[in-house]
Amino acid sequence: MTTIFLLAGLSERMGENKLLLPYKDKFLFESTLSSALSLSDRIIAVLGHDEGKIRKALSNYPDVEIRVNEHYEKGQKESTLVGLDGVWDDVAILPGDLPLLKEDDWIIGLRYLSLNIPARAGYEGAMGNPVFVPRRLKKGLETSSKPFKDYLEDEGIIIYPASIGCVFDIDTPERYRALLNGDTAISHDKVNTL
Repeated sequence: MTTIFLLAGLSERMGENKLLLPYKDKFLFESTLSSALSLSDRIIAVLGHDEGKIRKALSNYPDVEIRVNEHYEKGQKESTLVGLDGVWDDVAILPGDLPLLKEDDWIIGLRYLSLNIPARAGYEGAMGNPVFVPRRLKKGLETSSKPFKDYLEDEGIIIYPASIGCVFDIDTPERYRALLNGDTAISHDKVNTL
């Protein structure tokens, strides 16, 4: 399985690049990356905004492949397509701002993937990440004019229960402060619904 690791965004609601914020003596994105390292055969990091800084931070991870989305301002779909290009196996799609994600949050999704069924982590009814896409759906994902979420819903994606880490994204200064303070109690209107 290949993980498409999305690190290209503008972090507009944060006001600075959230991926490069400090967390546990590393950059925030490194905590997310750690959940994928032992579970993926291949990790493709898609960079864009602040490419140079993130590329430098990724130098500590020589096995992570780097691709650049020249049109990162178009959003996550565009970055995902850059990552998917030339990938022929099953994929997991993972944004870089989920520092509380655990390896356990992957396990059920990997089981569905082994059964050729699309799946994504969820928490108390909210859709989270990672998103698992069997290779049989890759071409449709790349060519569909629909948002990925809609295309995968049409294909019968399963939302499986995972920890709060699958939805606790760091999009705002308030969420970052909550992370640093250990306050992970959030309401459904504040969770990741990519």
